[in-house]
Amino acid sequence: RRARLPRRLPDVAKSISGAHHPRMRDGDFRIRGKDISRVEGLSDAVFGFAITLLVISLEVPKSADEVLHAMRGLLPFAVTFGILFGVWRTQFTFFRRYGLEDNTTVLLTAVLLFVILFFIYPLKFVMGALFERILSHAGFPDPNAVNIFKEPHADLLMMTYGIGWFAVFAVFALMYRHAYSKRDELQLSEIEEFDTRQTLTAMVGSSIAGIVIAGINLAGYLMPEGKAADRVAWILLAIVVVLAVTFGRTRRRARAERRRMIAGLRTAVEA
Repeated sequence: RRARLPRRLPDVAKSISGAHHPRMRDGDFRIRGKDISRVEGLSDAVFGFAITLLVISLEVPKSADEVLHAMRGLLPFAVTFGILFGVWRTQFTFFRRYGLEDNTTVLLTAVLLFVILFFIYPLKFVMGALFERILSHAGFPDPNAVNIFKEPHADLLMMTYGIGWFAVFAVFALMYRHAYSKRDELQLSEIEEFDTRQTLTAMVGSSIAGIVIAGINLAGYLMPEGKAADRVAWILLAIVVVLAVTFGRTRRRARAERRRMIAGLRTAVEA
């Protein structure tokens, strides 16, 4: 890393001093994807269609009772919309930072869009069922609502949800890994390389969380209730806690290292 520092120091110096400010987004990243490509246009259309599938109701309510019933879907709609918007924002940030349109990026984008469309209904159903349970415990039960926890295939549905979560972030991890492999071609600065590695690590961690969710529910589906099943559930829950703690500590160390890196670059520029 030190061997490349003198070659990239002028760009880093301009980034720190703000000379590239009009072209900067998300901290110290220089915009490389200025124009909306055809791949992004297709992605926006697919995300828009997915949001349409999340709407609370396709029909206008005809009575006060129907309006109140439709309002019950506001919270799950907000959560699913937030998740979908976060995925769109992550993809938007990737294209703005790196501006890649090669075959690998197009293929990974196609896989991502497929996953989004395939898992949008499981996501909507799971969130709707969970919030129905919350409303029921809060004193607003709906006798016609589905109790997901009493469904015979509830574990399989939650496992599907975990697999979908894994697939989305695994694709993002591959996309950031591909961008990092082209760091010399993209002329990434030291800070940009560091942020790319950290984002890649975060995507890998998020995908692992999806696998753990799927594993917990698969174990609950395959194993009969008893001490063995409870033991497996506790072990998987402990894995989740360990992963969360490890991820938090890693993020803190990364932020500290990033501050030291910027301070060192500023010192080198001033010298």
